[in-house]
This record gives sequence, structure tokens and C-alpha cells, in this order.
Amino acid sequence: MSQSRIIVEDERMKYPFTGLFTFCEQLSKSLVKNKSQLNGNLSFYVPKNQVGFAGDQIGYHIQQSWHKFFNPIHAKADLWHGTYQGSRYFPSRKKIKKILTIHDLNFLVEQKKSEAKQKKLLDKVRRQVEQADHVTAISQFTLDFIKQHIDFTNKPVDVIYNGCNVDTETDVPSKPKFIQDDKPFLFSIGTIAEKKNFHVLVPLLKGNDFNLIVAGIYQQDSYVEKIKAEAKKHGVSDRVILPGSVTTAEKWWLMQNSEAFVFPSIAEGFGIPVVEAMYFEKPILLSTHTCLPEIGGDAAYYFTDFEPENMQRTLQQAMHDFYNSSEKKVLMRDRKLKFNWDHAAMRYIDIYNKTLGQ
Repeated sequence: MSQSRIIVEDERMKYPFTGLFTFCEQLSKSLVKNKSQLNGNLSFYVPKNQVGFAGDQIGYHIQQSWHKFFNPIHAKADLWHGTYQGSRYFPSRKKIKKILTIHDLNFLVEQKKSEAKQKKLLDKVRRQVEQADHVTAISQFTLDFIKQHIDFTNKPVDVIYNGCNVDTETDVPSKPKFIQDDKPFLFSIGTIAEKKNFHVLVPLLKGNDFNLIVAGIYQQDSYVEKIKAEAKKHGVSDRVILPGSVTTAEKWWLMQNSEAFVFPSIAEGFGIPVVEAMYFEKPILLSTHTCLPEIGGDAAYYFTDFEPENMQRTLQQAMHDFYNSSEKKVLMRDRKLKFNWDHAAMRYIDIYNKTLGQ
């Protein structure tokens, strides 16, 4: 009897330097590492330039844009794992078992889309949930929020946390060329978009000689200009650095050498950089919005609001506490163990096996 065919949709890997890219890459590599536990043959649905990313001993199916209308790859699957909500490649064939991972419903909270557009996007996710045999969410916050908008009656659902993918042996920390001096700096990273709320960090430069480095691909040029305008307003334009995307090795260097990692996002499904920052044991300061308290736990400090004076006070207190006590470092070492890609892969493998066995 032939083995079941499991295809993981890694189409989002066409967008490097994003959280979805990291999710697909790291989960897939861990699935390959643990594939001996699978009751089936594993392969990946990827953009052409990602063929081979998880090794040469695994199968790949090349994604084509016309697959949005007719996808012949579906016929090769007994089980399809849709790795993000809203995919245009999620199969509708009833005979295919389907797993759906939901990262967020940010389109409902970003206030950029009309009510009609929000309804259309939400209806699409609802249909995928209805079609799925099993649904996963990347945080309890995400799941709770989804349940406010989508009926999960009699639908198996699990929370599976993302992992921490820091590997400083493969990607040896490398000083970025844009660092021209030894000035201390605060660091943040993420897609440069309104939902990340980076502009509120600028006033943190008052009363110190820190630089602020915010790395990430530019998604909204208008928001880049907003950050620059905020820097000009506070007279710190020369101390706010927006280098765009950085390599993994450069990211590790920036986390390793920062004075603190600051992440004020207001729309987050998980926040992979938060877990990455724990590895380097520097002060981590987060907003209290969405899932961030769930991920940071007692290993992080929190901005309870975005009033400049309160944020400055929180930063000063966090820096003093962190560098005069080892307590937070110990908490970080324990907490980061909760976020492991092998653990995540084994949870998914268990779901694959159970779903195929139904």
C-alpha cells in the first residue's frame, strides 16, 4: 500500500525577511528533520527559487501564479497544510485532508481596509476553516480573537507556538556596514508598516546618546516618512537609522550588541523577533497589545502606554533593573525553551498522522 502524500504550502517564502518566510522555512526544516515520525511522504509547495531550501532528499512542487485558478498540484496530495490564512492556493477538493494555520486577522484591526473589504477577507478565512479538517493558531491570543469572528463548533483546533531559530554557528553575527561608530543603540526589527508602531520609539532617544536602529523591509513608504518626521520633530534625525532589510547574520549582531530590544507592535500574531531577542539576553521592552504579553511573559518589560515620558521612564527602569540583576536573564533562559521548532514540528506531525488516520 502506497504512503499518504503530505504537501506543506510554503508559497509565502517568496517574501524574504518576513515572519511568514521564517515560519515556513524553520517549520519545514524541522519537519524534514523529524520526518521519520510521519505516516506519509513529505514534500513542499514552493516558489521556484526556494527549491532545495530544506535539502535535496525531499520533494518540491513549484508554485505558479496561474495555480490560483487551477492547481494541478492538489491532485498529488492526500493532506495539504495551508501555512497561512487567506491563501489563494488552499485546495477545495473534499477528498484532500486539510490543515490550516492561522497567524492573525490583522486586517480587522489595522483600520486600513473598508468594511466591505474586511468582510470579503473574513469570509474567505471562514470558508477555509469550514473546509479544514484541523485548524491551528500560533498563539492563544490569536485563537481567542479568531473565535470572536469565526465559528469553530466541532472543529479540532490547537495552539502551536512558533520556535526560536537562532543559530549563530551557521549565521555568525556580522557587523552591518551601515554601523560607522561605536555609539550605543536600541534595536527593533519588522516590516516597516503602521501596525508595527515604530514611530513611538523615537522619543526614547531623549536624555541619552543612544541611536535607534529599526530594520525591516519597507512596506509603507508613507510610514517610513512618518518615522522620519517624528525624528525631525524631536531633533534626532541623525540618530534614527532605517537600513531596510538586514541579513540573518547582521540581525544577530544587532541583537547581540544592542542596549535593548524594543518592540511596540499593536498588531501581532506571535512576534518571532521577541523570542529571537531572548537568546541574546538583552532587555526586551514590548507593548501590551495583542499576543506580546503571552510571548514575552515575565522575561520582558512592558510599555503600558505610548506617552513619551512614560516610555522613557519604563526604558530607564528596565535598563537599571536588567543590568543590576540577573533575574531577567534567568527568566529568559527558561522562557525561550518554550519556543522550539522541533517541538512545533512534532505537534504538526501528530496532527498530520491523526488526520490521515481518520
